Amino acid sequence: MKNTINIAGKSNCDINRVLLLLCLSFIILRSLQAQEEDPVDNDIQMWNVLRFSVPIGEKWSVSMQNELRLADNISSIDEYIFKLYAHHRFTEKFGVSFGYKYINRPYGSNESDPWAEAVFPHTYNKWQVSHQLRFEARIYQDISGIIPRLRYLVNWSTQLGDSFMYATGFGAIRFNLAEKNAGPVAGFEQVRVYAGLGFHIGGFTRLEVGWLYRYEIIRNAPDFSDNALHVNLFFRTKRKEQQPLPNDHFQ
Repeated sequence: MKNTINIAGKSNCDINRVLLLLCLSFIILRSLQAQEEDPVDNDIQMWNVLRFSVPIGEKWSVSMQNELRLADNISSIDEYIFKLYAHHRFTEKFGVSFGYKYINRPYGSNESDPWAEAVFPHTYNKWQVSHQLRFEARIYQDISGIIPRLRYLVNWSTQLGDSFMYATGFGAIRFNLAEKNAGPVAGFEQVRVYAGLGFHIGGFTRLEVGWLYRYEIIRNAPDFSDNALHVNLFFRTKRKEQQPLPNDHFQ
């Protein structure tokens, strides 16, 4: 009986590894192809994220996130993003999240996005990996109706020895499911790749600093790609063991 369980568990682990490698390979190849089609824009951005999380019992948590994105070589405000969301963990390998995102664009159309997401975290030795599949209902200020969007994100993190540091990163791809002849394009819209270092500051705070590459298809304009310095500061109201969480990246 034990052999049967071990074989089944090993089979599931192998399937998850293959799925992870395939997803990462697709995201990386798409990014490389995008760079060949369109050179990276010289504009350097800086995305600054501040998040507060409140664990409620063993299964629930509620979070509020504010993000300020600077563009034009970190000289002007490009976007301000507010997020409010909750996460429920059913098991160690499955959870759901749902929330609301508001994007204020000084030089563009503002956007409101109610969303829901399925989260599938796994642990491979010292690596924590999370698959996230999100559905968003995008509502633009100057476009009638809703633009539904699917986003798949794979997030990874690993502790660096016995230190207070960890490595982390993610790859994400986004598809719009409707054509409005305005605003976001239908079908494949965007891919992002991120890698960074995290630092535990006591049991309540973490700081992450990394680099993000984004490639996006723009309507009635050349495809766009850029780089951003990504700074994340996370606060929890309840002390947490010094390890990164696999479902921390709600981008």
